[in-house]
Amino acid sequence: MVAVPASIYFFSYFHRVAPAVVAADLMRAFAIPGASLALLASVYPYVFVAMALVAGSLADGIGPRWTLTLGGVTMAFGAALFGLAPSFGVAFVARLLVGLGASVVLIAWLSLIAAWLRPADFATAAGWTQTVGNVGGLAASAPLALVVEAAGWRQTFVLIGAVTLLLALLVLVVVRDRPADLGLPSETAPPRRAGLGGVVSGARSIVSNPRTWPPVLAAGGIFATLLTLQGLWGVAWLTQVYGVRRVEAATTVAMLALGFAVGSPLAGWLSDRWIGGRRLPFVVFSAGYALCWLPLQLGGESRIPAGWLAPLLFVLGLCGGVLALVFTCVREVNDPSRVGLAVGFCNMPMFLGFALLQALSGVLLDAYWQGLAVDGARVYPERAYRAFFAICLAIAVATVVAAARVTETRGRNVWTAPAR
Repeated sequence: MVAVPASIYFFSYFHRVAPAVVAADLMRAFAIPGASLALLASVYPYVFVAMALVAGSLADGIGPRWTLTLGGVTMAFGAALFGLAPSFGVAFVARLLVGLGASVVLIAWLSLIAAWLRPADFATAAGWTQTVGNVGGLAASAPLALVVEAAGWRQTFVLIGAVTLLLALLVLVVVRDRPADLGLPSETAPPRRAGLGGVVSGARSIVSNPRTWPPVLAAGGIFATLLTLQGLWGVAWLTQVYGVRRVEAATTVAMLALGFAVGSPLAGWLSDRWIGGRRLPFVVFSAGYALCWLPLQLGGESRIPAGWLAPLLFVLGLCGGVLALVFTCVREVNDPSRVGLAVGFCNMPMFLGFALLQALSGVLLDAYWQGLAVDGARVYPERAYRAFFAICLAIAVATVVAAARVTETRGRNVWTAPAR
């Protein structure tokens, strides 16, 4: 029940970072600058922002099974349309459909986890969801680059759409919302299936809760900076500054996803089983994440050697894995009968920050552009990427401050307990 939806989330995360590998292809195919490419990539997170509370209410209302199925079908058609797009406008609409379908996947999956697993295992399981996602991120690096070079980017995305459609139908056949649907006992309360008024009331309660915000802001800072590097500019930075080929660059950037895949369940396990708390792992991992951005500020003769990049990006991704705790932290300080809504709310500020940073990064790099282009794709100087990394460092430092304000719940729901 929680494993089958992993296949859908695999492709949901795949689409987040896939533009990095085909960035040059898209700029050539549609004759667009970096700012337009960033806009195309950022429509995905903007949809997540718009759908955050809707996705949560869908998971609580029609149930995660149908939510996952509809999301997978929409994502499949968007991916196929993206591969067939004759113009930038059609590609934009296709990317919007992909984002629309993907926006409900994680929330529905976490709702299934809350229904089928013990509450004491939620943080660990939430960490494993991010591992699955980052396996999708790994697939969207060197493997995607190899397939694109062999078959072309258009045929690749059409094929991805077909596979996603089959997986969505598999979810409909196999998954059930709750143990009670199979006559089994359940340890968790059923979700509150409220109408529009109940959704608005629940959303107001979550937003007005001051204990909701520190983990969301901390995770949002990590999410925006990590995904913008991994999913948009990482491959271009390595090919243009270090002069490596696309497949090699994608392999190096994939270390971010590999590190994240290790760090997410590690942070959840430490929080659930070893430390027994939420704040300490959030602070320690966030501090390590901020430190990893420091070497990327160096340029010229002081530039970090190419051989050090892979381990540095691995550690950056590993420390960034702590953002998986956000779902647990927000769930434990809000109404336990509104799991979908609480988890869905996390996506709103996180993806908004991600979208804004993507757009800002495109404008920033275009401002440093000196007119050089290769086969229609813009080539940016090293100092442009260093300026982008400086912004990421500042955001990462701010995440440490936010992490220090996370409410310590000791693994219990403290919704009705006084703030500490």
